Amino acid sequence: MHDWIAATRPRTLAAAFAPLVLATGWLLAHNQFRVFPILMATAAALCFQIGCNFVNDVADFERGADQDRANGDKPQRAVASGRISPRAMWRAAALVLCLGMAIGGWLAFTVSWIFAPLAVCSAFLAWAYTAGPYPMAYCGTADVVVLVMFGPVAVSGTIFAAGGSMDEVSWCLGFGPGLLAVALLAINNLRDHAEDATVGKKTLAVRCGPTFVRWQWRVMLFGSAALSGYLALKVDVLAGLGVLALGVPLMKPFVLGPTAAALFGWSLLTAVGLVLG
Repeated sequence: MHDWIAATRPRTLAAAFAPLVLATGWLLAHNQFRVFPILMATAAALCFQIGCNFVNDVADFERGADQDRANGDKPQRAVASGRISPRAMWRAAALVLCLGMAIGGWLAFTVSWIFAPLAVCSAFLAWAYTAGPYPMAYCGTADVVVLVMFGPVAVSGTIFAAGGSMDEVSWCLGFGPGLLAVALLAINNLRDHAEDATVGKKTLAVRCGPTFVRWQWRVMLFGSAALSGYLALKVDVLAGLGVLALGVPLMKPFVLGPTAAALFGWSLLTAVGLVLG
């Protein structure tokens, strides 16, 4: 069981939880919070994130990536280390992604039909991130998908699932976690760029070099800070509280943990500010 829990990559789940926390703050601030739809949206988001991580684990192994982690400082992968078989990992990924689509089907039946194609699209993107003939992680196109899916789609989708109101601010709101999720991806690509280059994984770090990705990380943090300023002006000064969380990665730049903390912290503090404002 420990191997399967590790294979979910718990540290990456902040990217799935953060938009839901942010959407919850918006709904509470507008007296539109409904428990069950939020729980269903949370379950679906976790299924797609975990399914993506499972596919990533086995697909990278089959393409020759993640092979040199036995004695390094990078986290070992379950399939590459031999702890879980490729067949078992593919089956687990399919099961989790199908569960996510089933939850999306329930939301389509009870809330709006739009959740049916959204669930199918989410499952496909989770698979296509590292699998298929043109995996996004190997083509350098993953950053845009991460920005959109972990940002506006996740936040607005959760708000809509609960029957919440949508406006310009709620759409912009989602770019906070989206930008910081891209910052997380940038660190991951920066850490692995030498290995990725040897197996043909053409991330932005491989295509454009480490310096470009370091600036990408800085721009993502600046964008989140700018969004906090926008929320402070447009909604209430307390809605800009999320900017405080950005001090954590600035003290330890280009390190995965502090940026993950900033992603969740920005979303949590912004949600609290929306409720109190």
